[in-house]
Amino acid sequence: MSAFLPFPDGALFDAGWLSALSDEVPRAEVLDRARPVLADAIARTDAAGTAALACIDALVAGAALDAIPALLAAETVELPDAAAASERSIHDLMSRVAYKRRELMPLFPDLIERVAAVHAAAIRACGNARWQLMAARARMQPGRPSSPIQGAGTRYVKSDRFDARAAESLPSIDRTRADRILKRLGEAPVPDELELCPLDDGGDLWTIKAGGISRFILRVERDRRGPFYMVEDVGPQAA
Repeated sequence: MSAFLPFPDGALFDAGWLSALSDEVPRAEVLDRARPVLADAIARTDAAGTAALACIDALVAGAALDAIPALLAAETVELPDAAAASERSIHDLMSRVAYKRRELMPLFPDLIERVAAVHAAAIRACGNARWQLMAARARMQPGRPSSPIQGAGTRYVKSDRFDARAAESLPSIDRTRADRILKRLGEAPVPDELELCPLDDGGDLWTIKAGGISRFILRVERDRRGPFYMVEDVGPQAA
């Protein structure tokens, strides 16, 4: 389970309460016993989600640039896996409930919905935080040109930090595709399909498509010939 969602896998329930619900226990008592269990699971899910979002927000506020790889891992692997594991644990319990006391089944949809929503919110927050930190890194740790400036129209060059950052964010096949797309930045005018636009309100960073959901982060630099783009980073852009 991701460090960004602090409840351990399989700990939503102490399933011992179910084993005590024999056929002799009246329906009303069964429901009275089950409701607090489900309510507690929902409350702990919400508390875990709140704690995760606070943790993620703190990384952005503290400009924790070294957290970028962990955020990407949480966003793309750990949190989706955690969501699937939680859903499996709930459905496993539901299968036993359905076999033993079917009247409890209507209690579970709210929990399933909350678990899905909390994980989805954490995934979005990780993506947004990662993208903000990538922008902060481009500003706080700018690179130098790694080669002669390229482009017949729009001028650009990769920074000497780009390759390491790209390897951190994208598999090799996506980096190859991104490199092919980047060459089009040098055309005059820049093709509309690259969607060249400011990254935020700062004016110093711009972004273009890099294939799929990924985008480049470009920093505006100047030399004696005028402005050019320093290609600082690339990675999936948060939705």
